[in-house]
Amino acid sequence: MAKTATRPKPATSKKTEAAGSAAPDGAADIRLIPLNQLEPSPLNVRKVAASASDDAELLASIRETGIKQNLVVHTLSDTCFAVVAGGRRLKALKQLAEDGDIPADHPVPCLVEDERNAVLTSATENLQRAAMHPADQFEAFDTLIAEGRSEDEIALKFGVSVDLVRRRLKLARVAPEIIEQFRAGDLTLKCVMAFTLTDDHDRQLAVWNAVEAGYHIHPQSIKRQLTETAHSANSALGRFVGIETYEAAGGVLLRDLFDDRASAHMENPELLERLAIEKLQAAAKPFEAAWKWVEVHLSVDYGAFRSFGRVYPQDIDPDPELLAEEERLIAREEELAALNDGADWSEAETEEYYAIEPRLREIEALQRERQPFADADRAIAGVVLTIGHDGALRVEKGLVRPEDIPAAPEPEETTPDANGAPSPVRPHVTPPTSSTPVPSSDPAATLRKADGISASLADDLRATRQHILRAHLAADFEVAFDAMLYALCEQALGRSYNNEALDMSIRPFQAPNREVLHADTVAQKMLEALEQDLATDWMKMEKPDDFRAMSALPIADKQALFAWATGLAVKPQLSSDNRPSHIIEEIGARLEVDVAACWRPSAQNYWGRVNKGHAVATARKLIGDDYAEDRNRERKGDIAAAMERAFAETAGETEGFDAATAAKTTRWLPDGMVFAGATEAVVGMGHGSPEAEAGDLPAADALAEAESDEPSSLPSFLSGDAA
Repeated sequence: MAKTATRPKPATSKKTEAAGSAAPDGAADIRLIPLNQLEPSPLNVRKVAASASDDAELLASIRETGIKQNLVVHTLSDTCFAVVAGGRRLKALKQLAEDGDIPADHPVPCLVEDERNAVLTSATENLQRAAMHPADQFEAFDTLIAEGRSEDEIALKFGVSVDLVRRRLKLARVAPEIIEQFRAGDLTLKCVMAFTLTDDHDRQLAVWNAVEAGYHIHPQSIKRQLTETAHSANSALGRFVGIETYEAAGGVLLRDLFDDRASAHMENPELLERLAIEKLQAAAKPFEAAWKWVEVHLSVDYGAFRSFGRVYPQDIDPDPELLAEEERLIAREEELAALNDGADWSEAETEEYYAIEPRLREIEALQRERQPFADADRAIAGVVLTIGHDGALRVEKGLVRPEDIPAAPEPEETTPDANGAPSPVRPHVTPPTSSTPVPSSDPAATLRKADGISASLADDLRATRQHILRAHLAADFEVAFDAMLYALCEQALGRSYNNEALDMSIRPFQAPNREVLHADTVAQKMLEALEQDLATDWMKMEKPDDFRAMSALPIADKQALFAWATGLAVKPQLSSDNRPSHIIEEIGARLEVDVAACWRPSAQNYWGRVNKGHAVATARKLIGDDYAEDRNRERKGDIAAAMERAFAETAGETEGFDAATAAKTTRWLPDGMVFAGATEAVVGMGHGSPEAEAGDLPAADALAEAESDEPSSLPSFLSGDAA
């Protein structure tokens, strides 16, 4: 039953004037009139009907909450009254009666007035009304949600779609400061809608501050600024990764609820690029064993592949089944095309015709994929995997870098030998058609960036790792000798065009900020101790006396000098870099370099330079959810200080961690810092490895000695014959 909010007075009551009704002559009273005695008045000035959606909203409201305002009628007869104000309410009540929700004679509160005033009353009601401000409307919806009502319930009560309720609630999540600008008339409703692309109030206000000084604030300018760092879900990168994968990884999707044609935007570009790189790297794995090199690129400029030489696959007979399918599809395509150019096609035939061409392209690709490359060709060529303009994986095989193109054979190499054997077959390489440098990218940097590791921090981690490796290499002649001999042979015997045989030079690596980066570190103390014991008096002599004196040194002194000089030549790298040198990793593994014993992440060298998400995620994986949540509520400076304590060698004592947790945090290292194959610490974002007791590692002794009161003394594990 529809409820009546206004208590009507009986017909015998004193004549009154209803609020909102015009009764200049005073002849008006309120009665309860049966619904079946009411009909629309021809004197109503509203001729254009309200929209169906507006009528649906009113119907739902009356069904749920009843009539909130009296109808205004004039008398046609003793049993018939014409409604001059409230025609839409009358229509809604008639619909409720038809639906069986109320009886046909349901009493309706009506203000009865003289017919002379009917036109004036109708005009007054329709003209002298102020619609609710949109801001008040969507904030009212938000209040209902706060009271515990569901979106479905609100939609039912007001006779609107759930989607409409969601859109209005989206408007309620715009920053209050922007809503006030809207109330003041400084923003249009469409501009407010544009801000709903994100729920981040700080981001909304930053964009508002950027556009408010403009002569004209346009919704598109707001949307453009909100999405300037985001990728469209319809972009090649967005399609390659996919919305489901992106959201499953925690990515935020910006959707324009007020424009069904607008594309969603992926707001976390670093995450999106990381997911794309990981997908490309997974696709690259099968090619790595067969080709000289494999690279992945998020994008490749037009014509970039012309900078490579090319080798091509060998011709083989096509797959008979695919060939038969291809011939069958071509015949069917011609048959359908002959049917009056498609004018007489059924829906099924139309669908069949337009599916033929894509399948023919698939067959062509499958046939091409079957063609093998010669072993000699793959030995000099590589593969690039990238993302096509359509968002699909693009694989380019047989690319030869300019420096890998074999030199033209000498005349004697093209003739058979004395035994009549033919000369070896050389790969045939089509030369590059462009001198533009071959495309390069750094997928490892993209992955690090997504985890909050900046390029400058990665440089410092490389320099730190190199410094630690250098200190260990400078103390081990055998490894230093092998490393240097290998480098000499690479240049002297490797047929390199860039270096002549025996043209060996050492270019010591020096980190730009080494005074700060290496000050008072374990590795620096090791190097200082080693340098003090070097036999260098011969260097004060004139030439060639200096050479004679050096030659006369004991073998142990020569070995120490050799190892020291070799250590200077070590290049910096992280094991997670693109195409890292396996030789450097092998050197570190052979030396059993314990990076965790020589370097701990501090607020200055690490935690203060990564983003909050990386620090919290690391704490969650290694320490626990409660600790991570505590850090998540802190400011960045406080987080960095807390993480320094938690990941220091003394974390078990100072932080009260249990033995298992302390064993993880005191050995943790950023991804790429551990030397592959060495006794490993717990590394990376949860990529754990077997933990080792510090006392079992050679570098642990070095750490203890290097941090003693006599830093100039040689670490115990470096002294004696082993040095």
